[in-house]
Amino acid sequence: MDMDHEAKVDNPNKTAYAYGGQYAKEIKNGVISQIVLIIRLQGSETLASLGPEAYIKIDRKSTKLLLSDSNYSANQVTVRTQVPTVRGPGIGFGYGYGAVPMTGTRTSTLTSNILSGRLIFTKEMENDILSAKSLQYRLYSANDAIDLFVSDSQLEIIQKFIKNRGEVPK
Repeated sequence: MDMDHEAKVDNPNKTAYAYGGQYAKEIKNGVISQIVLIIRLQGSETLASLGPEAYIKIDRKSTKLLLSDSNYSANQVTVRTQVPTVRGPGIGFGYGYGAVPMTGTRTSTLTSNILSGRLIFTKEMENDILSAKSLQYRLYSANDAIDLFVSDSQLEIIQKFIKNRGEVPK
């Protein structure tokens, strides 16, 4: 089930946002696995890769998790924008002609880092989430904490996902 959460870095000089996140359950030989949260973040180029330590906060109870399959890559995008410019005086036949408006092209390269990993929930966490009023995650990029905030409506969908044993709620 696809779902992105609001992300906030505990450092005013760095930014991150979640995209392409997924909650998943696997079925092997008729046995349903625990929930796996696949996290994908895009952040400022100064963010380091995600560390192995993570936390889930269900209501007021925090539990340590291990982030597995951590991946880190850089993403570069070149952007071209049209910029209005004014070129010298125009050539006029009479009066009333001033500068000639034109456009120029400005090219800039934006670099961001892609951070990803997987969190595996325990059965106890799943049970706690079913009656939870709030849910939040904390990950670490070097010394910077990254919090993922789950909205009330998202929490309801996650609870239905758990109740339906991994079926995506309609």
